[in-house]
Amino acid sequence: MPESTYTQNHYEVLALPSNHSTSKDLTDKDIRHAYRRALLLHHPDKSRPSITSPPTSRYTIDAITLAYKTLINPSTRSKYDLSLITPSTATKVPFRPSHPGLDTVDLGDMGYDGTEQMWYRGCRCGKDGVFVITEEELELNAEYGETITPCQGCSLWLRVTFAMAEDG
Repeated sequence: MPESTYTQNHYEVLALPSNHSTSKDLTDKDIRHAYRRALLLHHPDKSRPSITSPPTSRYTIDAITLAYKTLINPSTRSKYDLSLITPSTATKVPFRPSHPGLDTVDLGDMGYDGTEQMWYRGCRCGKDGVFVITEEELELNAEYGETITPCQGCSLWLRVTFAMAEDG
């Protein structure tokens, strides 16, 4: 399964150099060329895996598009670059560029399955229970108070906000 768009390095998604001194010299033309190359390489209709092997695409089209939109705009690119070099702290909120296929809900607005210990929500694509959040995902993202999960039936994503209960 592809990595979450949320945690991917946009430079890696587009196969661009990500060190600060080299990345600031990238031109719009370099970024556009890398975007088109990544689309061709990772597009499910363009890649040709053998019949016996599963698709090997590492990135989704949404991840590639998000990387391009972030890096092509000088303002969002500089904010993103800053988020890469800023040390992580408990109060730091991760960089969140806008994403047209991303909805935001509170964890309390999702259904809960006690036997499976997971939260679920239907998607606007019409499928039921296609956004799934596990207890493990909540613990991994506790410092941010949110997690992002893809729809299991389409290309939409869901940002789920939550607060962790204090023990004791």
